Amino acid sequence: MAFTEITWDDLGYIHQLHSMPEVDEFNTLGIPENIDITREVLRPAIDDQAHAERKLFFWSIRNKESAEFMGIAGLTLAPERFRMGEIFYKLSPSFWHKGYGTETAKSLINFGIDILKLHRIHAGVSTQNKRSIHVLEKSGMTREGLNRKILPVRGEWKDNYHYAILENDPRE
Repeated sequence: MAFTEITWDDLGYIHQLHSMPEVDEFNTLGIPENIDITREVLRPAIDDQAHAERKLFFWSIRNKESAEFMGIAGLTLAPERFRMGEIFYKLSPSFWHKGYGTETAKSLINFGIDILKLHRIHAGVSTQNKRSIHVLEKSGMTREGLNRKILPVRGEWKDNYHYAILENDPRE
């Protein structure tokens, strides 16, 4: 897998990913009505690339050999004094159940702790999203709690588990 910061050239691939019902199952974004909606979702991440003090990192994930688009991953930073970030990722269903999700989450954690020198990395996940729960746990994150009815998913409020890993927690 290769991670590259997103560009406008990735818009079509990301729009297609966001438009897949199986990818949207636990997503609060919802399926975009058109590519312009996806463009506006990406705009803050692309605009942030020009800033010296980054708040958002957003990558396209591609196959190293073929350059095939596999998905997206990102890290959103809290204010600097907290030394904390939140990770997110989405993979195309053709890449599910092959270890790419865990590899992605571990890469995000390592980037945040080793490169950005963050103290804490966290992630939220729907309590019904068994695949992502498994990924976060395999990545070394600890379930810290439950946020009740916090995720608006297709007009219904869903519960969310909160996971985190600290800079001094064991990692592979």
